[in-house]
Amino acid sequence: MRAFPLLFVFFVCSSLAGELKIVTVDMQRLIAESEQAKSAAKQLREKEVSFQKEIQGLRLEARRLLSETEELRKAGEDNALSASAREDKRKAFETKLTDLRAFELKYDDVRSQREAELKTLAARTNKQIVDDVMTATRVVGEKEGANLVLNASRANPLTSDVLYSKDILDVTDKVLASLNKARK
Repeated sequence: MRAFPLLFVFFVCSSLAGELKIVTVDMQRLIAESEQAKSAAKQLREKEVSFQKEIQGLRLEARRLLSETEELRKAGEDNALSASAREDKRKAFETKLTDLRAFELKYDDVRSQREAELKTLAARTNKQIVDDVMTATRVVGEKEGANLVLNASRANPLTSDVLYSKDILDVTDKVLASLNKARK
């Protein structure tokens, strides 16, 4: 009894297939290979390297502060110094320790801000790329007279909307050419 609804759907779809023109496109390939995506990936890497250099500079400053703090702590415990000199070193140590703790907060804050900036930039860039890919796909699909465009990822079939297709036009190369042409 369950076979009847499936057969009915199959026959209805088969009769409509003559009226429909279906094409496929590999969205994953388009997003990976478009000039816009390559350029955006390069910009993100450059931004990330810039942020890493900034963080590395802050780490060096933190090491310097930590070293100075440790030297002051040891000097404050040195019995070779007079009591007043040791007290001065302990006060300097406390001040430096406060500076170090404030710097740690600054470091964490800067690092968090840079990570958030990168995530925001990546999300905004990815959204723009996907929007452009969708627009180019729609335009090429219309030029080809398609009523339906399906995602047929070759690299990762699990993300694909098509498991099997026979004699279905793949317009990935045309969409990629359109994207790269629009970029120039």
